[in-house]
Amino acid sequence: MKLDADRSKRSNAPYYSMPCAQCADLLLAPDWAEHVNANCIRYAWTCDACGYAFENWVYLHKSVA
Repeated sequence: MKLDADRSKRSNAPYYSMPCAQCADLLLAPDWAEHVNANCIRYAWTCDACGYAFENWVYLHKSVA
C-alpha cells in the first residue's frame, strides 16, 4: 500500500488521514505507531465503520546534512 502525501490537496482530507483499506472510510488517527528505525514508522489502524484492521509502513527519506 502506498501512502499518498498529496492526497489532502486533491480530496480536502487532512494530510495525516488514511482511507480504510476495506471500505475507504476516512480514518483520522492510527491505533498506535511504532518507530521501527530511523527511517521507518509502522502504523496500525482499525476502521470504526467496518471493523477492518490493517497496518501500513512509512519509509522516510534519509536526510542529507
